[in-house]
Amino acid sequence: MGQILPKYFFSGEYTAFYPELLSLPHKEIVCSAGELLWGSGEPITTIFYFRSGVAQCYVEHEDGHRKNLSFHGADTIFPGIQKADFKIEKSILLKALTDIEATAFDRSEFYQFSLEHPLFMAQLYEMQSAYVNMLIYDAAHQRYNPTFLKVCNFLFLMAYNGSSHGRSISISQENIADTLGVGRNHVTKSLSRLRQEHIIQLRRCHIEILDFDKLSAYCSLETIDTPFL
Repeated sequence: MGQILPKYFFSGEYTAFYPELLSLPHKEIVCSAGELLWGSGEPITTIFYFRSGVAQCYVEHEDGHRKNLSFHGADTIFPGIQKADFKIEKSILLKALTDIEATAFDRSEFYQFSLEHPLFMAQLYEMQSAYVNMLIYDAAHQRYNPTFLKVCNFLFLMAYNGSSHGRSISISQENIADTLGVGRNHVTKSLSRLRQEHIIQLRRCHIEILDFDKLSAYCSLETIDTPFL
């Protein structure tokens, strides 16, 4: 098994388990782009299985700053299933980045289901490990990189783990800035440089990667330890 690269975008991990999950009491929901799946300060009592669309998870600091943590596409589950209630969870928000269709489960019932289905629990552990890996990468590696390197790493990983066959990324410059913890003007300068070098093409809230080899040449070794396929 090859080494697994960090990922900001999660999708496709639970497709095989979805039919069995429907044996649980559940509710089908539809959210419009920009709609919150739970409010600020609310306890997290619901687990979401995303059937379509993309959601973004972020934390809002009390001074108003925002830090994007992750993005979740079709056939993934969020949040986790631990029983403990962590205080920081009240600062975590989940918002529909696009229109979303999802299946909602009660958190306690979902937890009990996972205990009774070891293969499903094993997959949850793997995804939880991938999430922790991403947070470590972001805090201990990306944090100390210059902005241009951060942007290159982020674009590479979003394409590598994305749902569009590694060619396009649907994301705004503001969301890139909020994910990397840098100013939007610095993101704009970095993207402009990549565009001038014909590595990417920019459209509104959309980035097309034209040359992966050139992009990966700018990435850190921690990001491209395995070749892009």
